[in-house]
Amino acid sequence: MALCRRISYLYALALLTVYALFLPLGGYERMMEGKYHAFLLLSLAYVLTMTSLGAWRTLRLREPMCLAALAYLALTALSAALSPYGTAVLLGGTRRDGLLTAALYAAVFLLLARHLRPDRRLLYAAAASAALCDLLVLVQLTGRNPLWLYPAGLNYFDGDVAYSGFYAGAAGNIDFTAFLLALCTAAMAAALVRGWSKWLLAPLALTVWTLWQLRVAAALLGLAVTAVLGLPLLFPRRRRAIWALTLLLTAAAFALIWFFPGDGGTLSELHRLLHGDVDLTFGSSRLLIWRSLLPLIAERPLLGGGCGTLYLRDVPPFYWQRGGETTYFAVTSAHNEYLGVLVDQGALALLAFLALLALALWRAYRHAESDRCAVAGAALLCYAVTAFFSVACCITGVYLWLLLAVLAPKER
Repeated sequence: MALCRRISYLYALALLTVYALFLPLGGYERMMEGKYHAFLLLSLAYVLTMTSLGAWRTLRLREPMCLAALAYLALTALSAALSPYGTAVLLGGTRRDGLLTAALYAAVFLLLARHLRPDRRLLYAAAASAALCDLLVLVQLTGRNPLWLYPAGLNYFDGDVAYSGFYAGAAGNIDFTAFLLALCTAAMAAALVRGWSKWLLAPLALTVWTLWQLRVAAALLGLAVTAVLGLPLLFPRRRRAIWALTLLLTAAAFALIWFFPGDGGTLSELHRLLHGDVDLTFGSSRLLIWRSLLPLIAERPLLGGGCGTLYLRDVPPFYWQRGGETTYFAVTSAHNEYLGVLVDQGALALLAFLALLALALWRAYRHAESDRCAVAGAALLCYAVTAFFSVACCITGVYLWLLLAVLAPKER
C-alpha cells in the first residue's frame, strides 16, 4: 500500500512538472501528437505498474464518485461500440479524445482516488511549472521564437495570418495554455488565502499578468466567477455571511453587465446577449459552432456519434470576420466540453459526467474546512466555468481527473 501511494504521488508530480512542460520535437506543429504520446507513455506505465502491484483489489468502487466515473466510462464505451464510425472511436480525431484516452482518464482517477495522498508540495510544483510557462509566453509575446517552437521565420503574431489559431506556452494553442494557467491561478490564490507559503505570491502574480497579456476571455471569465462563487470555499467558518456576500456580488456582476455596454470584447457581447441582441459571431463564433451542432444531437441523442468522431460528421464550417474579410474554419471541436460530450458520447454519458463534477464540487463545499478540498475545489470550479468555452484533450483533460481524484474521499 505504501509503495502504491509513493508511485501515485510520483505520477501526479510528473503530470504537474515533466508533462506540463514537455515540448516535443517539431514545435507547435507536432505539439498535440507529441503530448499524446507522452500522456500514453506516462499513464500506461502508471496503470500497468499499479496493476502489477495489485492496486485494483483495494479500490472502493461503491463510493459515489467512483460509481459516477465508472458509469461515464461504461456509457462512453457503449457509445463507441454502437458508433457508425468503426475504429475511429479508439483514438479520436486530431485532439486524440477517443475511447483509449477516456479509459485512461477513468483508470487514472480510480487509482489516484484510492492511493494518492496529496500534500502542499504538489501545488508548489505546479506553481513552479506555471511560472516557467509564464516566462516562455512573455518572451513569445515580444515577437521572439525561443526554443524554435514556431515554424522558421514566424512568431506569435503570425497567428490567424500565416497559420490557423494562436500558439504560445507549453500547451500549444493559447486556449489550452490559458486554461491550465487559470486552474493553477485559482489553486494558488486559494492556497494563499488559506495561509500557505507566501512564496506563491510571485508565481501567482506572474501567472495573472501572463493571462492578462494573452487576453483569453474564457480563462479570465473562469477566474472572475471563481473569485465570487469560491468565497464559501475559502471562508467556511462564516458560511452564512459569506454566502450572502456571494449572492450580493453575483447580483452586482449581473447588474454591471446589464447596464454597462462596454467598448467591445466579451463584456459587450454579454451585455448585448442579456438584451436579446444575439450575433452568432460572438465568442469567436462559438454561438455559430454550437448552433451548427444541434442537428447532430438530434441524430443520436442518447449515445452520440462515438467519442472523438465530431471531425467525421457533416458540420458546416464556422467563420471569423476580420478587416472586412471572412475566414472559414472546419469544425473539429465543440468548443464547449459539455456540448462535446453530448454530441460525441450522448446525453447519458453527459449526465454521468455532470454527476461526477457535481459530487466533487459538493464535497469541496461541504468539507471546505480542509485545505485540500478548498484549494482543489477552487481549481475545479474554475474548470467547470471555463469548460463552457473550451474542450478537453490529452493536454488538458488529465488535470481534470487529477483534481477529481484529489477531491475524492480519503481514508483517515
